[in-house]
Amino acid sequence: MTGLDDISRLYLVTEPVDFRKGIDGLGIYVQSILNTDPFQNAMFVFTNKRYNKLKLLHYDGTGFWLLHKQLSKGTFKWRMSSPDPFLKISPLSSMKIIVSQVSFFVKMGLI
Repeated sequence: MTGLDDISRLYLVTEPVDFRKGIDGLGIYVQSILNTDPFQNAMFVFTNKRYNKLKLLHYDGTGFWLLHKQLSKGTFKWRMSSPDPFLKISPLSSMKIIVSQVSFFVKMGLI
């Protein structure tokens, strides 16, 4: 059980963050900048300024998961214009696809 199967919300952070931040730094960012509880049953998705890396932060009840993806080529289609610091996605099929892919990689020992 990874705790990734029953995530209720997905937050896409609209502005790039400093990718030197780890679990503690991103948790503080969620609390102070997003005014949101990092301990809720949610996943927070961050990108860097080049849009070629993602970090996913999730608390599963026993500790934090920090997943990191870096593209070899290209960029993520991320550039969003939003006055809000994040876009909140409730249970949608797109979120389930993301979580199922992450769960697959964890089960295969790839992350």
